Amino acid sequence: MTDAYVTTPFNMDKLSEDARKAVSVQSPAVRQHMIETLLYQYPLFKEGNAFIGKFHRPVTGGRHGTGKIGGLLGPSRVGKSAICKFYRSHHPARMDSEGETYPVVYLQASDDMNPRTMAERVCEATGARSLAQMKVSALIDNCINRLVRARTELLIIDDAQFMFMGRRSDQVRNFKSFIKLASDRDAFNVLLVGEAVIGDVISAVDYLVGRGGFPNKKLSALGDTKNEFEQFSLLLEGIDNRLPFLVKSGLSDARIASDIHRFSGGLIGRVMNLIQQAGFEAINDGTSKIMIEHLRSAAEMLVAANDDHPYFR
Repeated sequence: MTDAYVTTPFNMDKLSEDARKAVSVQSPAVRQHMIETLLYQYPLFKEGNAFIGKFHRPVTGGRHGTGKIGGLLGPSRVGKSAICKFYRSHHPARMDSEGETYPVVYLQASDDMNPRTMAERVCEATGARSLAQMKVSALIDNCINRLVRARTELLIIDDAQFMFMGRRSDQVRNFKSFIKLASDRDAFNVLLVGEAVIGDVISAVDYLVGRGGFPNKKLSALGDTKNEFEQFSLLLEGIDNRLPFLVKSGLSDARIASDIHRFSGGLIGRVMNLIQQAGFEAINDGTSKIMIEHLRSAAEMLVAANDDHPYFR
């Protein structure tokens, strides 16, 4: 299912020039979709993806892990969700003689999620469409049983900090109980994805951290040291090589890259927000690439309220 993402670069050989020309004359809807699904596996992305793979299946060629609680941690917009969704795309639901199987289940937490809506989201992610009325404890049991019946190997809970922060004590207790009971079934691993505070929460609860420790990977934004900025420029080059325009946009040129880095703080999520918006404007204007004025306009639209830097001037 990786074809759901645009991952193939248009390099500068003749074949890729022809491919660039072909995509540049596609319909606006097709090119918009290509920009929205563009994915470049830069080094930090590969590290996060590899960590999930090892947590899911600790031995190459062996069976999947069970009973462990792990974490993929880092600030908002660092790219964690994109990594998780990409990993899930390699492990789609499948049908066999025993029925439908959901090897990797992805659940997005939110600040308005409660134990019931969490159970509903798990059931929906495993093919169920209804949930009977019952007490919270029974809901949690049913939710875990559903995952076991779906032969789930890895449950990914994204934005998991929302399960613990700014919550009533009974809700926090129920969410922690869900994680513990899911681990106790020893049928699949649970990966908590989100901000670093998740690690603090798990480490403070003996019955959670005692489930084989808390293996985790921390992702961080690319800073502005010489080495990090070089990596950032290579990231922009990788994105530029996959944009559906007739010619490259020069995103890795030093002055442009410097402004993109300042605007994004080195966070890939903010980089993609900016480039997507600029790309849409370039399609609307019918230009052969993203122009400096498109980046300027996109920055003005997306800039933080307290940021008065003259981007792309």
